[in-house]
Amino acid sequence: MRLTIEQRRYMMGIVMFLMFMPMGMWMPSLPNILQSYAARWILPYVVALTPLMAIASTLAFASLSDRRIEAQKLLGLLALSGAFFLWLAFSCLKGGWHPGWYLCFQACYAWISAPMIALITKIKLANLPNPEKSFPLYSMCGTLGWISAGVMISAMGLDASADAGRIAACVHVLMGAACFVLPATLPEDQASRGWRAVLGLSAFGLLKHREMRVVYIASSLIAIPYVSFFMMVPTMLKIFGSAHPTVQMSIGQGTEVFAMLLLSAFAGRYRMRWMLMLSMVLGLIRFAILAWSGTNGLLPIIWLGIALHGPIYTCMTVTGRIFVDRRVDPGIRGQAQALYSLLVMSVAGIIGSFVCELIYQNTVTEDLYSWAKFWWILTAITILPLVYCCCGLLRTRHTHHGKKFH
Repeated sequence: MRLTIEQRRYMMGIVMFLMFMPMGMWMPSLPNILQSYAARWILPYVVALTPLMAIASTLAFASLSDRRIEAQKLLGLLALSGAFFLWLAFSCLKGGWHPGWYLCFQACYAWISAPMIALITKIKLANLPNPEKSFPLYSMCGTLGWISAGVMISAMGLDASADAGRIAACVHVLMGAACFVLPATLPEDQASRGWRAVLGLSAFGLLKHREMRVVYIASSLIAIPYVSFFMMVPTMLKIFGSAHPTVQMSIGQGTEVFAMLLLSAFAGRYRMRWMLMLSMVLGLIRFAILAWSGTNGLLPIIWLGIALHGPIYTCMTVTGRIFVDRRVDPGIRGQAQALYSLLVMSVAGIIGSFVCELIYQNTVTEDLYSWAKFWWILTAITILPLVYCCCGLLRTRHTHHGKKFH
């Protein structure tokens, strides 16, 4: 039976659900999984390795979708290939192999899976009517997948087991199969030639424009301390007495659902630049709350800090991607989203993993109160991108209105 275009649009929500469900199974659990297999020492390398491999693939695959291959087909192939390496990564960890093997297979998985978010973003924004209202709703499906994953893993008692990653690989297979019935998203750039186009390097030309440069750089700078959320909060929860940190980390995805509903309801009433600046203010507040929790040692205060993840993610990442899509020429849409992923998730992720680990090693001790110092330092770091974003975007608020960059 052939699916109608409306049914294919609904499939985008299912794919989003299945794409983020595997991430919700193993990412919040990773610090505790590695700890249980005596491999906690590789955590900063894993966190840095994933974005490092993404640098080598994100722009190139996005350029391929802009120039040669339908985006939904490319996404399906990447999802199926990534499932294989994700299974190998956690299987070798469970089998007691040297942690270096986990790093190797995780690197292969990262290289393959890195472009997926940029590709699904391109597919949604290219096929959804009224993207400003509908894009957050479809993105919410990914949030629901993440929440479901956290509840499932904690309910099964796999918060510190490599089986969480093996189950995630199986879900990846389902997601890959579903991609092939998404709406056709054809390449729109038939003119670009040369190695810069093949590698997707043309997207860097967007940084010549002040408005785009401010959004890209400010989002990247704020993402550096944000790496600490999934890297350190699960460990903090466990140390402070939580028996099920994975499901408690999903509190942030619960508030994300409400944040996306609000964004969809109020789309068009507020300019995207204000949403970006709001996300940075909320990030400052979140780190201050986590620092406060380190002072008194109460889990409910940590949960409050986790809850702010939802509006922070929505105001920064979702609005950031809509902002980028509205400002670029359709022929470079995939590469523009890939550049956002590259800078915000890859470059910032590499820097943030080692910066956060360095601060952690020099501040956190067996004394629970030492966590306060760790979070206060990150609170101070968030001030720089906030000031840069406010100054940069306010200076460009009346320029380039309605212009498409390329």
